Amino acid sequence: MKQAIITIFLSVLTFVLCACSGDGITDTYWRDDKTGEWLIGLTEDKLFYDCKAWDIASKDESNGTFAILANDGNAKLDISFGTEQDGKRTVTIGGKQYGCSLIDGWCLPDYPKKDPCDTIADNHYAAGDSVTIEGWVVNRLPGIFSRIGNMLGQEAKNGKKVTVEMMANILTDEELTFTAPIDSVGHFTLRMPIVNTTSFLLDCGRKNVSIVAEPDETYFLTIDELQGKVLFMGRNARLQNEIRAHHIRMNAYGSDQLEAIGDFTAILDSVKTQTKAAMRELNIMCHEHPTLSGRYRTYYRNSILINGMSNLMRAKFMAPNYEFPEAYMKAVEEDYWQKLAEPYTLEAYTFTYFFNNYSEQLQQKARSKIDYTLKWIVNQAEKDGIVSLSAREREAVAQYDAAFPAYNEKLKSAPDSLREAINAEFEQNDFVTVVNEIISREGYQDYANTKFTQRDLAYLLPEMNAQGWSQTTQDIFLSRYFCHLLRGECKPLDKSLLDFAEAHIHAPAALSAVRALSDKYEQLTHFMLDNEDCFKSNDIVKGMSDGEAIFQKIIEPYRGRLILVDVWGTWCGPCKAQLSHCQEEYERLKDYDVVYLYLANRSSDQGWKNVVKEYQVAGKNVVHYNLPEHQQKAVEEYLGVQGFPTNIVFGRDGKLHKVLDFPLDIEAVAGLLEKM
Repeated sequence: MKQAIITIFLSVLTFVLCACSGDGITDTYWRDDKTGEWLIGLTEDKLFYDCKAWDIASKDESNGTFAILANDGNAKLDISFGTEQDGKRTVTIGGKQYGCSLIDGWCLPDYPKKDPCDTIADNHYAAGDSVTIEGWVVNRLPGIFSRIGNMLGQEAKNGKKVTVEMMANILTDEELTFTAPIDSVGHFTLRMPIVNTTSFLLDCGRKNVSIVAEPDETYFLTIDELQGKVLFMGRNARLQNEIRAHHIRMNAYGSDQLEAIGDFTAILDSVKTQTKAAMRELNIMCHEHPTLSGRYRTYYRNSILINGMSNLMRAKFMAPNYEFPEAYMKAVEEDYWQKLAEPYTLEAYTFTYFFNNYSEQLQQKARSKIDYTLKWIVNQAEKDGIVSLSAREREAVAQYDAAFPAYNEKLKSAPDSLREAINAEFEQNDFVTVVNEIISREGYQDYANTKFTQRDLAYLLPEMNAQGWSQTTQDIFLSRYFCHLLRGECKPLDKSLLDFAEAHIHAPAALSAVRALSDKYEQLTHFMLDNEDCFKSNDIVKGMSDGEAIFQKIIEPYRGRLILVDVWGTWCGPCKAQLSHCQEEYERLKDYDVVYLYLANRSSDQGWKNVVKEYQVAGKNVVHYNLPEHQQKAVEEYLGVQGFPTNIVFGRDGKLHKVLDFPLDIEAVAGLLEKM
């Protein structure tokens, strides 16, 4: 009911304001009948022409004709509009005449001639490219009408900014968001880096605009909120206008829908049917609108294929060990993946989801051939002089390898309520105690991580070649692989791994992304915090194994104070997102006698410190511990940690008071501390 009232109100408002606009030329937009392009548009005080907004200096009317003088601060422009006949006028700009038609719909009509070009820009993933969006939001609700709209819940989602959403960097597997302010007259300029032609959603408040951006292009658009128009101007704006006018919608399959469909054969049939229907709709659209460009067909053909691939790979949760049937994967590859045209960035957001799941199949296949026993890595470490083992320690490693599979299987199949007991039972074995001591030795964990990665890559490379992956696909995979590794460990790549990247990644932007991230962590390694003493030594709990005893020993110096515990890890994205707001938290809670205790899970010493430095998680009342894995696990079992990050408040008596919700609500924490 409320939405209906809002819609009626805005419709009436649009009619009233348009009716009151006065002279018959204000708030109108005109296309060149010969080229079909949007040529010129006028508001009360602005004129849009030649991908620029001009100030209207004067506007004179005589018997339905108009003479306009405009300037852009550097040049002047003389424009005349002839009398209107059936929505057409002769427009003269700088002495040149154009036959023009009024654009009376919400988008640009079909172009008069077909553009046969079907090639979309592909820079082959070169580094350093960008795109610029030059935009104007006009006819925003003025004065009292805007306030009424806000009271009815119709305020712009962002208000005074535009936001790029649903965009991803396929080379780094990161979701990207960019924003730009809208100034007081409705203008914004958004410039952002892209690695190749890509698509994204531009959220302008009351309007969302789909944009396909090619490298080093500038797009000029006007968003008329009252008329509902979105128009692109310029030499390379045709694809934008065609997509806006003739959108083909494709559905994403959710997990519930996939489960309802049934087995993999039925899912494959369903997705193929949807794909064929979308391709049929594309063909019908191009038949009914014969002047649609070849680039329009190329774009939507790729979009349909990527959407189909993504839907098929969403069914991984239904597959045992996330491994799809061979026939299913063959269909994904032959009917979709091999038919997809480059650049793959064209639908980067959806492609990223597909590629994560698709490449996971290759990784599982390669890793099934790898020896993952503890004996293998310990023997390698001993050969390279990282550790030295006694006969007793070798026997403990053998016992560990023999017992681990059954323990791991038992743990995976057990309910959460029993996992703590299963862990505790396994940790009580003497051979586990010996193994924990071995893997806690200085230098072992970093060595083991590098060695495992080297071996991983040694198996993956032949598998990619056997699968027939192109060099571009291998570049994308390896770039993402190393970026995941870097973001997880938060330290620079070992020289051997960097050498591997240099030798096997050919795309400039892909290799540049890996180098830049590695360099970032290299610089952090050498950066010194003002409060370096926030990093605490593990010596005070050396030799201890009971989780409660370890934790109580750590907080002993802080008894009588409130303690906020944060259990996190360098590999955990949500954990680092929370840490990035730590200074806001410290400022808000500065009036309380609080100690912030951070406990890192499965994080290397270098990576642990780098994250603390990156987000400035430091202060006189900040304490950081990076315990050996077995001790950290014991503490987490005592604290009841079920996920990451976990935030817990301890009272002045050293007893657990409350486990906080995620994401952390700083105001709620302040209220809790006030009561305590």
